[in-house]
Amino acid sequence: MDFTLSAEQLELRTNVLAFAKDALDDATGDAEDGFRRDLWARCGEFGILGLPVPEQYGGSGRDVLSTTIAMEALGYGCRDHGLLFSMHAHLWAVVAPLLAFGTEEQKARYVPGLADGTLVGAHGMSEPESGSDAYAMRARAVKDGDCYVLDGTKTWVTNAPVADVFVVFATVNPKRGMWGATAFVIDKGTPGLSVSKPFRKLGLNGSPMGEVILDGCRIPASARLGAEGQGATIFNHSMGWERSCILASQVGRMERQ
Repeated sequence: MDFTLSAEQLELRTNVLAFAKDALDDATGDAEDGFRRDLWARCGEFGILGLPVPEQYGGSGRDVLSTTIAMEALGYGCRDHGLLFSMHAHLWAVVAPLLAFGTEEQKARYVPGLADGTLVGAHGMSEPESGSDAYAMRARAVKDGDCYVLDGTKTWVTNAPVADVFVVFATVNPKRGMWGATAFVIDKGTPGLSVSKPFRKLGLNGSPMGEVILDGCRIPASARLGAEGQGATIFNHSMGWERSCILASQVGRMERQ
């Protein structure tokens, strides 16, 4: 196997590293800074948030290796790894499942804004009483005509306090276990959806986390992502992307240090 990077990939790494050092390295991500929407917008304008997004939705259509190379360069050049942590959550747990499982209408509605930095995405799976056993969720989605009504609480949701779009999971049938899990895409401001204040953390303060509370949250059936019971497949797809790519920034950080 040939692991030599192409000239295009080397140029990408050089350009991203220069961008990170020039546009992002002033951010420390400490408690005083918190999430920097201005830096998020810079990353969107430069194209970071659209790296794996097809050109038809406003991205550059980069392959997974090129995207990972760019994230490694960001890890080297940007001191605020909270910002990068938020990017990873946004890209792998919101953008990736929308591209893979979303309808054409959903992709056209959300992906361009997620790719250009106009929107921030958040992904809600964990609950106060179901963390490692994610499919023991209590959040329910009840079909009511051409709508679903969602109730439940999601916790440790990266980007929740600043998000514009939420991919959340709820079960349509608790007796089916993981095969009852179903994903939904919900806009900020939807009645019945509320978000807690950011959690206090020891680090990564540039990446806010909080709870997402669903209390009689009524959404149209068109907001369902994928089919009923496909939530486990969607979640595993997201985690495959995240586990493959999220450590690239940490490799860059180690190289810098």
